[in-house]
Amino acid sequence: MLILSVGKLFSQQQNLPLNREFNLVNQKVFNAFGNNVHTSFQPINQSFVRLDSIFGISKSEKNIYLANISKTEKKPRNFFKWMYRSAFYENFMVVDTGNFYLTIDPLLNIEVGKDDYSGNFNPKLDNANTTITDYTLSKNTRGVIVRGNVGEKFSFETSFYENQMTLPSYFSAYANSTGVVQGQGRWKRFKTNGYDFASSSANISYSPAKFINFQLGSGKNFVGDGYRSLLLSDFSFNYPYLKITTTFGKKNKFQYTKLNASLSSITRREEGSTAEQLFVRKSMSVHYLSWLAAKWLNIGLFESTLWKTEDSTGTLPYQFQQLNPIIGVNTITTITDDANHSNIGLNMKIKLPFKLVLYNQLVYDGNQYEKTSGYQVGMKYFEIKNLTLQAEYNRMINQYNTTFEPQLEQFTNYNESLTHPFGDNFTEIVGIINYKYKRLFFEFKGILAERMNLTTPIKTTVFQSHIGYLINPKNNMSLTLGIKERFDKQNGNIYNGVDYFYVGFSTNLRNLYDDF
Repeated sequence: MLILSVGKLFSQQQNLPLNREFNLVNQKVFNAFGNNVHTSFQPINQSFVRLDSIFGISKSEKNIYLANISKTEKKPRNFFKWMYRSAFYENFMVVDTGNFYLTIDPLLNIEVGKDDYSGNFNPKLDNANTTITDYTLSKNTRGVIVRGNVGEKFSFETSFYENQMTLPSYFSAYANSTGVVQGQGRWKRFKTNGYDFASSSANISYSPAKFINFQLGSGKNFVGDGYRSLLLSDFSFNYPYLKITTTFGKKNKFQYTKLNASLSSITRREEGSTAEQLFVRKSMSVHYLSWLAAKWLNIGLFESTLWKTEDSTGTLPYQFQQLNPIIGVNTITTITDDANHSNIGLNMKIKLPFKLVLYNQLVYDGNQYEKTSGYQVGMKYFEIKNLTLQAEYNRMINQYNTTFEPQLEQFTNYNESLTHPFGDNFTEIVGIINYKYKRLFFEFKGILAERMNLTTPIKTTVFQSHIGYLINPKNNMSLTLGIKERFDKQNGNIYNGVDYFYVGFSTNLRNLYDDF
């Protein structure tokens, strides 16, 4: 009965939220020896999750944190009981006619904190380059997410966020230099030193058979089993995409994913006389083959190709090779191409006894301007109930250390890297501790990184921790108290520092990276 109930949790076509902390228990179960789940192309669609066992997790992990977007219970007619269930146990609003199922939930991130750093760091600047002396920081995010199932084969989801924020000094510098807030799109000035921006995402999901799923939407994707990805990450802003995923072989040992995406710069097209001309765009196609070679071994082959769709003459003819479904063909045909080029990579995961998971990535990117290679090694430890430990090492090397690669030939979207936030020429060590007990949760994260600029290395140190209480497991709404410490060090001088103490009330259904 327990196994059957787990199977029902994943009978829909919706994606699990692309949020690491939300999915910690899901990942713990997916990576158990008795379960064969393809975990390295995310977000994971529920229709491809088939579990044989959920043993080895605590009762609270199972009841509160495991795959918590299954159907909500029917709510009582009494208004006060309805509000209680909506606030602490179920989706806020539900429509359930049997064949049609719809949920609506608020999206919030209300946060206020104080930057108490007193070292010698670069001050926050507004557009007039005047120094801002108010170091009170805040976030004000409001939005809504709507999910729906029509029958057993069709699902949809849409979300919208409206934001006003006052950012730490190093994020202000990042936003001012790139024109975007990390992973959240373009901004406009809010009051004296704040940022105003909005974002939205959506997808429709259709599974005509158990072995195949089609998705059309705008959002993010992630390839890998680590905290970072050197192949494709969810760091940059949302982009339109078409994704086809299929499984085949005995017990679905193989999973093949084909992704086509339209990427954007934030450079306006030259033609036209208004300030709101369309942005110059490019395209990306991704192939990923995942093979569950053994109960303890998962091997993934990765290929992504960047296609130039515009130049100074305007829009180029459509290259139908973007639709090629076979992995490896694009790499071979773009080896000598001056405009289009491919990344190739390997993703591997090994499951050892005592719930220890080892993972690694290898990546190579070569074009006419530069040659970049990198690797990742990491481990996750799940043996202790309620606890997850993770450690990871990342390194990327640019052979020529060039800076003049044209923007339309870089693996970027909205001026942000499609892989690691640092781009290339860096080394990084990441350590993360997560603990969940009933509705209480705790996280500590430490990051040490060294990246190269044109002259000297910059050493970045990040320490973050938070403790919180999960209010509602359906939408991951929580109260959080946390601290963030970050600074850069170059030639012995410390700058871009922040000591940020904050309290927040938020709905956490996506990854937003502020640790680079």
